[in-house]
Formats: sequence, structure tokens, C-alpha cells
Amino acid sequence: MSTILDSLDLVSERMQQEQANLKALIKEKMQIKVTDAELNDKVDRLIYNHCLKKKELQELFGLSRVTFNTRIDEAIESGVIGQPIIQGRTHLYNRFDVKNFMDHMALPRYADRFNSIVVAVENHKGGTGKSTTTVTLATACALDLNLNARCLIIDLDPQGSTGQNLIHQDSEEAVYMTAVDVALSELEPEGDFAQYLEQGYEKSELIKAIPFKTHLPNLDVIPAFPSDERFVDVYWGQDEAGQSELLCALREKIIPSLREEYDLIFIDTPPQNSPILWAVNEAADAVLIPVTPREFDFSSTTNYMATMPSTFRELPSKGENLKWAKLLPVNFDEKSSHEVKVFNKLLRSTQGHLLSTAIRHSEAFVSAAESNRTVWDIRKSEQLCSGKQLDLALTSVNAVYHQFITEMKQLATKGL
Repeated sequence: MSTILDSLDLVSERMQQEQANLKALIKEKMQIKVTDAELNDKVDRLIYNHCLKKKELQELFGLSRVTFNTRIDEAIESGVIGQPIIQGRTHLYNRFDVKNFMDHMALPRYADRFNSIVVAVENHKGGTGKSTTTVTLATACALDLNLNARCLIIDLDPQGSTGQNLIHQDSEEAVYMTAVDVALSELEPEGDFAQYLEQGYEKSELIKAIPFKTHLPNLDVIPAFPSDERFVDVYWGQDEAGQSELLCALREKIIPSLREEYDLIFIDTPPQNSPILWAVNEAADAVLIPVTPREFDFSSTTNYMATMPSTFRELPSKGENLKWAKLLPVNFDEKSSHEVKVFNKLLRSTQGHLLSTAIRHSEAFVSAAESNRTVWDIRKSEQLCSGKQLDLALTSVNAVYHQFITEMKQLATKGL
């Protein structure tokens, strides 16, 4: 006679059969294109929003108009870049052509001056803005032409969709794997990663092939998937040596190959104190901790901070890899006396470990999230939110970005 548990077993089996795999889910998301009816040939809105005008591109290179026109015409004729988008008398160049032209003109790159750096964005409490902070700062880095860096987001929150929302690529030859798939590859001989290795692919080559392209030429993403949660179960099933090896997997087996390709690696983490987070901390050079200046969030973050140092000390590297850790106030309403009070508490208690800038509360973040974008990716002409709210969001994020990247460059300067 069947029991309720037998019935639930069947429910689980049917749900697993119905669940879309990573490849199917990504392909479904890629079928949606955001377009502008006013543009010829329906130029992708995300590509269009980041186009540079000819004058802006000229100023980037610091060339005279005549010299710049000669160089840009030569680049088009030789196939280095494509034809610009022409709207009236305005010539617009998409970011992919801008990147190709920068490489063609041999502009200084981030890697010429700085070492690659891994930044973990974490807080045990959910809803603190970790994902928004991760994609916003990573996008800001990718858009900074003077920085000229290659950026990567690794989504390691199994329940999140940070990575999937950023994917802007549809390729039959893409490698559909997550960072957890790679970390567990030696314990899962039937897994995709192991199968690729059996076909003769090099491990480093495979790892470099995992990131997906986004709407920016120098921003890629490795998405997460709910099945990544198995990392926790596998970890607890190992002996002490096996657990230590898993905690080192990201730092020793994955990140070294990615450092060869990327300058700034951002890792979005789950809202939990779990083996996944510990593995991230073992690989991180820097930790950024978003916190909303509200009493409940302050208390939760206080609990997180109480365990953070000991957690790092118990890792295989004893936390010696960590070079920088700071809290970042997010979703901060400066008009709220209560939030100002909590912000002042943060200032007093964290002192040098709090960024002095803050990401302000703005409806623009909600509007951007609803369209699977960041605030950098929307324009006032789209009327997704009020212009005032968008200005508020961009002004605060820009201030945070400049403080953050200045400190990262100080940390990563070659020769130090």
C-alpha cells in the first residue's frame, strides 16, 4: 500500500523530468530581444544604449578630428570595425566595435598595470542587494573605457538568476556548465566536465570556454543553476581531506585559468554560511559586504561579522589570501532619519571598513531588475522610471564605483 512518502517520491520524479536544464533555460531567455521600433533593422536595445557617438570616441583617443577620422575610416575599410549606426547626422559605434578599435590603436589595458583580482560579494542575510551590487559594479567596470579591463561574473548562488539574466549569446557550441560542475568533476565521473576531458579537451581550455558573452564585449558571466546546491551535500559526504580539497577547488582548479583571461572577477554568493561560501572565501582577494542601513539588517550583518573572521581562519589558507574587506551601504534613503541613524552606527562601528559612499534608494533599480538589466543599461527615453530617479541611482552608483575601483587598483598595482 502506497504511503504519502511514496506519493511524494513520484512527485519529485515528475518535477525533475519537467525541470528545464541549464541549456534549455538559457536558450529560452535568449529568445527575447529588447528592440526600439524607431531604429532601422531593430538594433538590440542593450547594444544601442551603450553606443558611443563619434565625438565621444574621438575624445577617448585624444586625437584631432582630422587624424581621428582618418584612423576610423581606415579601421572600417580594413574590417577592424563595422559601419556605424547612423541616426540623422549622428554616427554611433557599438561597444564591440569600440573595443576592437581600442585594441587596434593599442590603448593601455588594465593587465598592463594591475594584477587580476577576485572580489566576493557576500552577506549571510538574504535581500541585502548582493546580486544587484555584483552586476552593477561589474557592469561599471566593463563600461569604464579608461580602465580597459576584462570582467567576469561568477554566479555561485544556486537559487539566483544573476548569471542567466546577463547572457546575451546563443551558440550551439557553448559549454553549458557551472563553476560547481567543474569543482565536483573529479567526484562525478559521469558528469559533463569529465566527459569533455575524455574527448581530449584540456582542463584549462574547458574552464575558459564556460563563460557566456553578455551585451558588453569585455563582460562575461558563468551562471549558476539550482542543482549546484549538491556541492553542499557532496562536501558533507567527504572525509576531512576530501572537504579540504573541495574548499580549495575554486582557488586551485578554476580561478587560475580564469585569471589568465579576466582582470576583475566578481563572485555572487548565496545568502548562507555554507561550504559554497567557504570555497568562495578561500579564493577571494577581496570581500564586499552590502548592507542596508536599517536596524534589522544591521543586526543580521552584526551576526555575520561576528563569525566572518573565525570562518576565514578555519579555511585551508587560514584567511591569508584576503587582502581587503569592506561594507557597502546599499538602498540607503538619506531622507529617512532612522536610516541615517543606522548609517551613523555603521560608521562608528566599522570605521575604516566601510565605504564612505553609498548606493542610494531609487525606483530605477526596481525598473532595471524587472527588465533583467542594471541601471547602467537603461535610458531616460525608455521611460522605465522617472528621469530624476535614474539620475539619483546613477550618481550614487558612479560615486561608489570610483571609490571601489580606486581601492582595487591600489590593491592590485603590479610591483606591490
